[in-house]
Amino acid sequence: IAGSAAAQALFNNNGADIYVKDGALMVVKTNSLYNTQTGGAGIIDNAGTLIVEGDITNDGAINAATDTIRLNGNWINNGLYAGSNSWVDMYGANQLITGTAATTFNNLNLGGNPGDVKRQQGVNAEVTGLLALNDAELATDVNTMLVSNTNVSAITRNNGFDSSVSGGYLARATNQPVAYVYPVGSPSYNNPPSIFRPIEFTPAGANANTYGAMVVKGDATNDGYNVTTLDDQLCLVNPVFYHHLYQTAGADAADLKMFFDASTDGSWTDQAHWDTPNRWNYLGAPTAGSGYGLSAVSVNAVADFQPEPFALARKKFTVNAGPDVEINQGESTTFNPAISAASVASYTWTPPTALTCADCKTPDASPELTTQYLLTVSDDAGCTIADSLIVTVVNPELLIPTGFSPNGDGVNDVFRALNKNLSKYKLQVYNRWGEKVFESDQFSDGWDGVYQGIKQPLGVYVWLCEYQFEGSAKGKTAKGNVTLVR
Repeated sequence: IAGSAAAQALFNNNGADIYVKDGALMVVKTNSLYNTQTGGAGIIDNAGTLIVEGDITNDGAINAATDTIRLNGNWINNGLYAGSNSWVDMYGANQLITGTAATTFNNLNLGGNPGDVKRQQGVNAEVTGLLALNDAELATDVNTMLVSNTNVSAITRNNGFDSSVSGGYLARATNQPVAYVYPVGSPSYNNPPSIFRPIEFTPAGANANTYGAMVVKGDATNDGYNVTTLDDQLCLVNPVFYHHLYQTAGADAADLKMFFDASTDGSWTDQAHWDTPNRWNYLGAPTAGSGYGLSAVSVNAVADFQPEPFALARKKFTVNAGPDVEINQGESTTFNPAISAASVASYTWTPPTALTCADCKTPDASPELTTQYLLTVSDDAGCTIADSLIVTVVNPELLIPTGFSPNGDGVNDVFRALNKNLSKYKLQVYNRWGEKVFESDQFSDGWDGVYQGIKQPLGVYVWLCEYQFEGSAKGKTAKGNVTLVR
């Protein structure tokens, strides 16, 4: 049926019944088909191939068994469409699936040329067989596309995806404990360019369930889900995009797998759910993965899908700067913190006083005074956690007696320093006239009260000691008096 394009549909059956038999081909060239009930029932019974290069408007009934309907314009259904083993092939650009009645397709094929293949819904729709996205964007807008075929392969695609705005989503019926993919992206006509960020649901059981998904490009804060309002386990929530996820039928929990592009979205390790009390809550232990050329994070057994917002997140990591430590003045200690972050971007020790480095993980510290050091760690996502330790500096003393009795009784017979932790040592003893009566740099040596073979008289003697403690970088000098008694 050929003719010129016109504002009015070229082919209007005016309520007549049209039958396209098996093997037959009917073509409406460069214009539209209007199946109207005016003056009759308005039935198109197609068992062959019906090609319409414009719109199809159905106010009556279109019955299909093993047919193919191929159109380049809009699908406008105001009546009844029944297709038991049929295909609707939409191969134009920027086509609508609309009308006053929701359409239940058997198989829906979205053909056309990549880059110009948007199909936008004006009503809810259902596919009971195969949804072939190919390279198209199926824009459900505020409506739902339900794939009620529970076969995991009921959706096929090359680069195609489903997009929605608030209230719309792609839904799938499930009855197997296997991964069902939801190839969702953001709308190309709303905050372009679009991004493809699919979801996988893996139901816990083989019961009948229906889950749905849509992705929102942009900061969830703009929609009332502040990404800085977090529970005490979370550090960050993805401000680049988030999902609305649904469970509209069934009660099985499901494993949830989210995908992201680390080069543009940032690197994420966890998931969060916007929930009571109006904050993002940590969803549990994650598993890293990949697919579709993207990175992924999975969480097991998600059972609560109210409210609908879900997002990628980062859990707080832990930082333990280490135990408090006590050192002698002049000694040093090495910090060895424990950090659970998968990827650390920076370490900062403050104050940097007496550290070999303030921006490394394990500096050596040798403060002269007791100091509290704060370690601040940032990971590759910008999460920052801090912890501190105290280095107590003790001024060690030279242990040396104030008197000795070299009488051979085996008790306090020799004068010397009693410390066991000296690395350097030199002891000198002088009598009241300034004469040196003893000198030694050996720890085991001490003065026995004899000088030049003569026992020295009772009295007070002056000692001078140069020494250095083990681990200390500095030597010291001390002096004092010792009383010789017998």
